[in-house]
Amino acid sequence: MISQRVFREKPVSEKQWFWFLVFMGLITRFPLLKVFAAETTDGVFCQTYFTTGWSQTHHFGILPGFPLLLRLGQMAGLPIGLWGRFLTATAGLLFLIPLWKFSRRWLSVDMTGIICLMALFSPLLWQWSLRITMDTLFLLLFWWCLERLTAVFVDKSEPAWIQGCLAGAMAASVRPEGFILFPWIWYLGEKTFVKGRWKRRDILLLAWLTPVYFIKDRFLDILFAYREGAGMTGGASQVQLPFLNFIDHLYVYLSQPLYVFTPLVYWFSVLGLAKMCRRNDPVGSAFKQITIQVYILVLLSRLIPTIYQDRHMLPFLPLLLVAAGYHLETFFASLDKGKNPIFLMFWKNGLITFCIAWLALFSAASLISQKDSFGDIKRSSEFLTGLPENAVIYSDEVPKTQYWSGRKVMLMPYLAENTQFVPRPDDYIVLHSFYIPRIGYVERNLMGKYGAEMIRDDQSMVVPLLTDVMEDPNLQNRTASTAFRFAPQFFKSRVYHIPR
Repeated sequence: MISQRVFREKPVSEKQWFWFLVFMGLITRFPLLKVFAAETTDGVFCQTYFTTGWSQTHHFGILPGFPLLLRLGQMAGLPIGLWGRFLTATAGLLFLIPLWKFSRRWLSVDMTGIICLMALFSPLLWQWSLRITMDTLFLLLFWWCLERLTAVFVDKSEPAWIQGCLAGAMAASVRPEGFILFPWIWYLGEKTFVKGRWKRRDILLLAWLTPVYFIKDRFLDILFAYREGAGMTGGASQVQLPFLNFIDHLYVYLSQPLYVFTPLVYWFSVLGLAKMCRRNDPVGSAFKQITIQVYILVLLSRLIPTIYQDRHMLPFLPLLLVAAGYHLETFFASLDKGKNPIFLMFWKNGLITFCIAWLALFSAASLISQKDSFGDIKRSSEFLTGLPENAVIYSDEVPKTQYWSGRKVMLMPYLAENTQFVPRPDDYIVLHSFYIPRIGYVERNLMGKYGAEMIRDDQSMVVPLLTDVMEDPNLQNRTASTAFRFAPQFFKSRVYHIPR
């Protein structure tokens, strides 16, 4: 007699998911630490944050939280470039821990594991885990704080409040947006715990003195970005219609996640957010009173400045992933009422596999198409190391050129002082088309008027699937760059010598 076999789905334990995610994280991150040819300007600023004698460079609103970690590794004798990428990759992996804890309040073990796997293959997280940047560290600390505040609201856990307070203070030491967390940390500490209130106030004060001290020297730089977007500055940077700037960014932040996070994940998250907001229990209340309110302020903080890059959406990644997972799980639960488990298995596994495959292919395409970003500048700068020790070098770009060459580089006078540039015999000039789009015109002027000789020519090509560098300076760090995602960008870096 043949017994009838009934299909039963075998659950995967948390321990199995842990080791699987560790394995996938390691093979998708650390072997690729050298995939990018160069670093962004922010990456160079982070590496040179504590370097003295860089009078012509400016670190804008970068806070010292992440550069301090780079400095500690450098003091230990580690190569700062590789150490910086190791830090960002590690932070991107550790981010899965608070993501897992937060997701488990909403999802089953299996769906939580799927959400963490989607995070690993997310284009933004994958790309910015392989470059020196503070974004993944901020994401880890920011989401860790939100997860701990949820634990305070739901579980009335005092240790969770202390951990959230420390995580929030560290997040504020990495990026200014971390200060958005402070009101909720203070409010939950006052509302939830009556006993030992003064002790918690002391902890709050001591923990947040550090980010306040860090930001005091950068406050005007950060404020300038908001003044520009609000139309309160003059000159070439003045925004004529600041309200339109606000609306422009609002449309971008509502529409571009459809592309950046892939369409399926985006629409699943929209449906999931609606379901999560309808949940009426302590977890749902914490979500509405903490998580959603914090993210509304984060969104508003990104609408005012004129600067836009896709990586500014990275803090929204965990929120959208959890919402997408919540929708998928409730959707699969509604299908489970049927009597065909094989059909349910193919439907469920097929949809999840398609989502992850889309993320992975999109991420791989982004890494390949943008791996030579600023590569021409790095190669031309490294060429300068072979010049005579007493060589006088001018360039239209100082931070990256000076960092990779290890030589003293002076900014072109017409950029620094608005005066005419008159090179002297035996001077060297380095021009980059990223900063001078009409490099051919400048080259003809140097050669025709001063007899300059081109001694080095480097080129690079980038397809900005995720907005990166653009040929047109009017598109650099602007929302209009999103219209040219698939248009190849070609760059040149050239070194000239003025003969004696």
